[in-house]
Amino acid sequence: MAATQQLVKHITDSKKNEEAKSKKRKGAKNSETAAKVALMKLKMHACGDKSLPQTERIYFQVFLPKGNKEKSRPMFFCSKWSIGKVVDFASSLASLKNDNNKSTSQ
Repeated sequence: MAATQQLVKHITDSKKNEEAKSKKRKGAKNSETAAKVALMKLKMHACGDKSLPQTERIYFQVFLPKGNKEKSRPMFFCSKWSIGKVVDFASSLASLKNDNNKSTSQ
């Protein structure tokens, strides 16, 4: 009788270990799903040039300077644009002062 109880205890312990492993895996799936949902929300709230085709859009979470009331803002740009054009477009969307074309600016 004691041997049977030990065997049953061993089996139930192994089942608990398997459940713990499956929960970890389930968490990995949840993080994948959470990342997909975050991307969908980013695309849903992003602002940019609406005339750009969907295939050429690239999405970013743009963090704004400290003086601004908003901390960050989702935006999309054309994947073929240069960095300078992206900076200019982002500053105009966020209504920021942009002096990057003047040699005397900091």
